[in-house]
Amino acid sequence: MSIEHITRQGYRLLEGLETGHLSGADAYNIATDLDPVLLCIVFRYLRERYGADPQGQGVLQRLLELSKTYPALVQQAKAAESDVVVEWFDDTYSVKDFYSDPEELVRMVVDKLES
Repeated sequence: MSIEHITRQGYRLLEGLETGHLSGADAYNIATDLDPVLLCIVFRYLRERYGADPQGQGVLQRLLELSKTYPALVQQAKAAESDVVVEWFDDTYSVKDFYSDPEELVRMVVDKLES
């Protein structure tokens, strides 16, 4: 897959879970093609962005449903938490830095994974 395709798919997953425009099965199909590090950061973005927002309950519900239906995704994302790219991200950025531009978050992570 090209970097552009991976970036589009990563953002499609994030946006689809955020807006509810993806079914659980579609989200799963996209997620299984993504690097676990990207999956980890997308899940973290959604949890942190909407965890304290009462209006974000739909987002968290979709994320929870995906996690319960496809626990292997959670295991992959959890295992990626110790990856050097996640450590780099944690040392350099905060998820909050990307609240206004989540597409840039995905693009940056994909670029780092590909370098």
